[in-house]
Amino acid sequence: MIQELPIRSSPIFPFKFKRYFESKNNEIRIFGLCEVTGKNFEIYIPVEGFFVYLQGFKPIAEALATTSEEERQFILKGVSPEGQKLRANK
Repeated sequence: MIQELPIRSSPIFPFKFKRYFESKNNEIRIFGLCEVTGKNFEIYIPVEGFFVYLQGFKPIAEALATTSEEERQFILKGVSPEGQKLRANK
């Protein structure tokens, strides 16, 4: 079942696009359009770490320590690694 990704802290500017998640084979698939590029992006992360983060038991860096910083930024801000590179080059 696909669900909208909840936002733990409201951004200053509202997101243009929504992100979604679904459970697949003991992993969580998070997907949606990048806020910068508008292109589809998806990642797979561990189920346990995802729910530990969502419930607020640990910060995202601890709960999802096995994922890259770029992937965590997609969860938090909706910006894919490609979009992060574009922002950094401006």
